[in-house]
Amino acid sequence: MTGGIVGEFFDLKRETDADLLAMQCGDFYEFFAEDAETVAAELDLTVSQKSAHGSSYPMAGVPVDDLTPYVTALVERGYRVAVADQYETDDGHAREIVRLVTPGTLLETSDADAQYLAALAEGETGYGLAFADVTTGQFFVAEAGDTDEVLTALYRFDPAELLPGPDTRTDDGLLDRVRADAETTLTLHTAEAFAPGRARHTLHEQFGAEPVDRLGVGDPAVCAAGAVLSY
Repeated sequence: MTGGIVGEFFDLKRETDADLLAMQCGDFYEFFAEDAETVAAELDLTVSQKSAHGSSYPMAGVPVDDLTPYVTALVERGYRVAVADQYETDDGHAREIVRLVTPGTLLETSDADAQYLAALAEGETGYGLAFADVTTGQFFVAEAGDTDEVLTALYRFDPAELLPGPDTRTDDGLLDRVRADAETTLTLHTAEAFAPGRARHTLHEQFGAEPVDRLGVGDPAVCAAGAVLSY
């Protein structure tokens, strides 16, 4: 059984579906075990060893103030990185995951251009798309009748990350065209987030029932919009 800092790292890692976890330990963010080896190989960091309950685990770390460029480099190479911050408690300190950094939510851009996170859902009569600009908070929904219109919308907004819905993610023909024509990272978000009832509830909580209902868009667009917000 692993305890202490390493055990806490493993416990937090199980809470997230991120590829890597950066956990704050005082003035450093630490990576342990396979995460440490991956980060060291990708970013040319030194690997040391951390002992815990008779076992030794690889460890790599970066100073707290230097985390952003390292996370940016990892995300740009396709990794989803969870960040756990340390906070003070009556008994000392604890840690919790405070954010998940992915290609569509990476705010540390080199320019002032819009950066969109998108979702795509499919229905009986067509497709629904949603785009959220993570740099400004602007939010857009759209409907598309066929794959050509889907690709046109993706070309227009050029999202950094796209969440395909449950039906869309099995549409190999469409996804092959997206991969060929759009420079976007495809990420599988939970199917429940695309459920019409849940998605509409998510939108109502964010924007209010009346403004959402006034849009008059079909379920696919609602599902896409709800999925983007929940992500």
